[in-house]
Amino acid sequence: MPQQFERLPLTEFMSLCLGEPAQIERIRREARLAAETPFTYPGKGPVVVFIMSNSRGVRLSEGGRLLRYLESQGMDLAVDPVLSKTVFHALKETKGAGVGGGEIFLDSDPDRFAEDVWRFLQIILEVVGLRHSKYKDALVQLSRAGDRLHPSSWDDPS
Repeated sequence: MPQQFERLPLTEFMSLCLGEPAQIERIRREARLAAETPFTYPGKGPVVVFIMSNSRGVRLSEGGRLLRYLESQGMDLAVDPVLSKTVFHALKETKGAGVGGGEIFLDSDPDRFAEDVWRFLQIILEVVGLRHSKYKDALVQLSRAGDRLHPSSWDDPS
């Protein structure tokens, strides 16, 4: 977690996510907060949400960890056009979401934060889930190829 961010305990993060007025007031001012969520990058650690706010709004980010996680799983957006289109389509469909500087983010404001933080987490978890669907698709294709090569599936030439 970058040193410039104040660590937000899970209980306070959850209060913020639920729109607790005292926590929302906290992001109406300039703030740089980071909170570990109960979600994880499988085998790599917790999903951390970085919250940066100023008088103009609030930006949620995953700190670039999601893209690094995908790369560690052999899923590089720069070389996998299907993955890239899927991720960018998910971002495009979410108002305020985008990618820049190697990070996925969602722009919000204090009044919409409690709703937007859940949409942001949903994006992150959906993208993490692509890892499983890609493996599943590969296994299905491998299974189909295996069925075609298995002697019992060959037509009897007689």
